[in-house]
Amino acid sequence: MIKVLPPSISNLIAAGEVVQRPASVVKELVENSIDALAENITITIEDSGRTLIRVTDDGCGMSPEEAKICFERHATSKISSATDLTSIMTYGFRGEALASIAAVSEVRLTTRSKNDETGSRTVFRESVMTSQEEVAAPVGTDIQVCNLFYNVPARRKFLKSDASEWRQILGEFSRVALCRPEVALRLVHNKKEVFNLHSVRNVKQRILDLEGKDLHKELLDVDTTTSIVSVSGFVGRPESARKRSGFQYFFVNGRFFKSPYLHKAVMKAYENLIPEDAAPSYYLFFETDPTTVDINIHPAKTEVKFEAESDVFTIVQAAVREALGNGSFMPSIDFEHNQYPDVSADFPRDRVPQMPKVKIDPSFNPFKTAPREDMDFIDTLPPEPVKGYSKIFEDSYSGSPLLVIAGRYIVTPIRSGMMVVHIRRAKERILYDRYLRSLDEASPISHQAMFPCSIALSPEQNSLLTENANALPALGFCVEFTEEGGLNVLALPEGYCSSEEGAKKAIEDLCAIFAESPSNQMLRAEVRHGIALKMAQSATRNSSYKNLSHTEAQLTIDTLFACPGNEYAPGGGRCFCTINEKDIDSRLS
Repeated sequence: MIKVLPPSISNLIAAGEVVQRPASVVKELVENSIDALAENITITIEDSGRTLIRVTDDGCGMSPEEAKICFERHATSKISSATDLTSIMTYGFRGEALASIAAVSEVRLTTRSKNDETGSRTVFRESVMTSQEEVAAPVGTDIQVCNLFYNVPARRKFLKSDASEWRQILGEFSRVALCRPEVALRLVHNKKEVFNLHSVRNVKQRILDLEGKDLHKELLDVDTTTSIVSVSGFVGRPESARKRSGFQYFFVNGRFFKSPYLHKAVMKAYENLIPEDAAPSYYLFFETDPTTVDINIHPAKTEVKFEAESDVFTIVQAAVREALGNGSFMPSIDFEHNQYPDVSADFPRDRVPQMPKVKIDPSFNPFKTAPREDMDFIDTLPPEPVKGYSKIFEDSYSGSPLLVIAGRYIVTPIRSGMMVVHIRRAKERILYDRYLRSLDEASPISHQAMFPCSIALSPEQNSLLTENANALPALGFCVEFTEEGGLNVLALPEGYCSSEEGAKKAIEDLCAIFAESPSNQMLRAEVRHGIALKMAQSATRNSSYKNLSHTEAQLTIDTLFACPGNEYAPGGGRCFCTINEKDIDSRLS
């Protein structure tokens, strides 16, 4: 028997699409405030949105009658005909948000329009208005969403930890803040102010207010205008690319959206400039005719469809490449003109350049073995080499000369010729085995930081580290959280650079690891493997081996050959290769 569902049930079904978690409520309410032309918005959160989500604004407000109607499904002031759907410039327009929110929470709406002398307070529970009264209120709207999912226990049960839900709220807050720099935004969590963003004139200032002042060193301007779309904003310098995807934003006509397709366009522009496993930062803003982009293809309106998508792909790639070229990261040679560099008029053209004089110290011996007491980078001797490997070396291997080339390779003689060891990959293999063993045996190896250093954390980083605080000692980190939301680093895992800069990079990489491998899954073998691999890659990537001594180089080789599976680094690539006499002869023939 077919029947029409009552509003109480149909609203719950709609809520499943619109209200997925507390962050969804924050997004919808803040967007409504912006559509109401608010200049100042305050978001108050308690218990990561489970207990309270409150949004207060100084927008146009509503009359008592509008306060009732706005909770009806498909009640909206944004569209009145089908043709309006092709030229939408506001956020909410389908009229489903408030109805869905009211279906899964208790809502108290206090509002007053500028045409009314007093305001009204309207209370909804399970999609039903329970009361409305006249109250004194300023012009604007104050909406409180309490006890989210109280009547849908299954949905509330599947919410993630408070720290995880809080990070989602921070993400939604950042997206709205970036596309509306002219709006002042304040965010409070559990009575503690997290952000207080004043109105600013440009996007770059808002980016720095959100992500930190140091980010200005990383950003390159993007500014391209075509007949199809205009692209502006900023991209990160290649050397600032991170292992973890973050600080990556697309906006079209002031609306955030996700697009794996256009992300590929950005990555293609960075081709051969960053490692394959790294991701650049970007903040790209598209301006186009609203009739050429469909923003109504996803329930949460986080995806859009461009009419000329392939052309937009090409434009994005070209715009980013141009920005990188202007920053001297791409070749900018003009092959259509035969131009040659000018020689300074002050340089005497008839003078023949002289070879520089080189002074030689006859007492210097690069093959001299450093004393044992100079070796302070490791506390214990390596285990004995794996049986069978010693036969490839000369009998006098322990005292044989070693060459360290450019801090990248170690060259040592063997019976059939010579062996070249890739230092970073060898260290990665060694540290991976040690980190994995320390995770399996719960016996981390740490060393004190050169100087205990204080690190300022972003709210997202603070949330990640707080959530995984119990895992930090198991990984070899000794830290203290500060009341200001920062961190004091006292000790780092073995292999990490102990300088202040090294500690900062270690914490940044650790946050990236936690974002992908939460501590509550560390008992799983594959997760421990992933954590050990990422830590080994982080430690070796942030370390320099240019000053590797003879003793350290020899110890690296000994320790590498004590590792099982030592031929390859855990992240891929050979750790060493051999060059025999025939190879040498062929190169010299």
